[in-house]
Amino acid sequence: MRRLSIYSKALFGALLALFLSSCSERIEFRLERSVSDQLKEAERLISQSRYDEAVGLAFEALKMSESGDVDRINQSKSHLTLSKLFLQTSRDSLSWEHADAAEELAIRERNDSLRAAALLLKGKICSYSTISVESNRDDEGIGYLEEALNLSEANGWEGISIEACYFLCEIYVNKNRWNDIIDRDLYNKAGEWLAKAESLDKSHQSARALSTRMRYLRQGDKTDEAIAFCNRVLADTPESDYLKIYQIYDHLTNLYLKKRDIPKATEAHQNYSFYMQMYMRQKGDDILQDLQTEYQTDLKDRQIKSRTAIAFLLGIFLVLSLAAIVQIVRLNRQISRKNKSIEEIARSREMLFAVIAKDLYDPALAGIKDSQTLDFIRKWPTMSEEEIRTRCASLSEGDAPMDPKVVNYISELMISRKKSLGTKGLSARELEIISLSKEGLSDKQIADKLCLSARTVSNHKYRIYGKLEVSGNTEMLAKAEELGL
Repeated sequence: MRRLSIYSKALFGALLALFLSSCSERIEFRLERSVSDQLKEAERLISQSRYDEAVGLAFEALKMSESGDVDRINQSKSHLTLSKLFLQTSRDSLSWEHADAAEELAIRERNDSLRAAALLLKGKICSYSTISVESNRDDEGIGYLEEALNLSEANGWEGISIEACYFLCEIYVNKNRWNDIIDRDLYNKAGEWLAKAESLDKSHQSARALSTRMRYLRQGDKTDEAIAFCNRVLADTPESDYLKIYQIYDHLTNLYLKKRDIPKATEAHQNYSFYMQMYMRQKGDDILQDLQTEYQTDLKDRQIKSRTAIAFLLGIFLVLSLAAIVQIVRLNRQISRKNKSIEEIARSREMLFAVIAKDLYDPALAGIKDSQTLDFIRKWPTMSEEEIRTRCASLSEGDAPMDPKVVNYISELMISRKKSLGTKGLSARELEIISLSKEGLSDKQIADKLCLSARTVSNHKYRIYGKLEVSGNTEMLAKAEELGL
C-alpha cells in the first residue's frame, strides 16, 4: 500500500512536470508574440480614439523590446506608434522625439521601410507645426517627405508614396496661407503634388484625400469646382459611412454660404446635423459591440481554461477534480454576473442612443430649454473633471432618472472631449471669444463685452485660427461645432 502511494506520488510529479513544461512553452510563445500584439492592440485603440490606453500599450511594447535580447526592429515600430499617438494629440515635441528615435534605429538596422515611415512622420510634424511665418518648418518638411517618397518609390511602397504626395501638397498650400495674394508658382506646385497623389490613390476616398483637395480648391477660390467635387464624392460614398458624409455636408454648407446661396446652405447644414447624429448613434453601436465582443472572447478563454483544468485534474486525483468543480462554479458565477451586466447595458441602449443623438454642438436643436442645462453645456469646456461628473450625476435624479451606466458614459464622453480640447491649447479667454462669436457678435461687440480693444480680440482670433488649423471666422465656427464648443 505504501509502495502504491509512492508510485502515485511519482506519477503525479511526472504529470505535473509535464503540465508545467507545456505551460512554460505556451508562455514563452506568447512572450515572443507579445510586442507585436501590444502594438496591434494599440493601433486598434487609436482607431477608437482611446489614446491614453494606446500610449500605455505602446510604452509597454517599447519596454519589452528593450529588455533581454534587444529587438531594434520592434523598438523602432514602438517609437513610430508613440510618435503617431503624440502627433494625433498635438504633442509635437514628443512626437518628434519618437520619430527621430525610430529613424535612428531603422538606419542602424538598414530597414528602409521603417525609415520611410519615420521620415513621413517627420514631414507631417513639420506640416502641422505651421503656426506663423516665423515658426514654420515647411522647407524642412518638404525635405523629409521627398526623402520618404524616394525610398517608397524605389521599393514600390504605394501607401507611403500616396501619403507623402498628399502632405507635400498640404505644405505648399501652407506656404501660401500667409500671402494676401497667393503665389501662383506655389499653388501650381501644390496642384502637381495633389495630381500625383490622386493618380496613385485610385479611390480618392480617404479622409486625407478629401481634406487636401478641399484645402487646395478653397485656397484657389474654386468654389464651383469644390462643390462639384463634394457632390461626386458624396455620390460614391456608401450610405453607411456617416462620418464621411457629414464631413462632406459640412464642406458644402461653407461653400454655399460663400456663394450666398442660403437655401442650399441651409439644406446642407440640415443634412450635416442629421448625419452627425447618425454617426454618433453608430459610435454607440460600436461601443456596445466592443463590449459584447470582449465579453464573448473572455467567456471563450474562461471555458478553454476551465476544460483544460478539468481534463488535467481528472487525470491526477479525485481531490483535485473537486477543486476543479469549485473553480467551475466560481467561473459560472462570474459568467452570470457578466450576462447580467450585458443585459443592463442592453436595457440602457435606447436611452444611450437618445443621449448620443442629441446635438451637443447645438443645444437648441436638441430642444433643451432649461437655463441651467444650457449654462452647463456652454461652459463645460472650462469646468474641472469633478464639476462635469457632479453635473452629469444630476441626470440620474428627478422624475425620469437615467441609468447610472448611461450617466457615467455621458460624463466620460464630455471629459474625453475636454481633454481633446486641451490638446488644442485653447485658453479660457480664447474659448470665451469663440462662444461670443457663435452668438453672432462682431469683433467690436466682443471687445466691448470683454472690456478689451478690438485689436486684442482680432489677435486672439488669429491665434485661435492657428490652433484650430482654420483660415477664417466661418471655418473657426464650424470647427468649434465639430469640437463641441
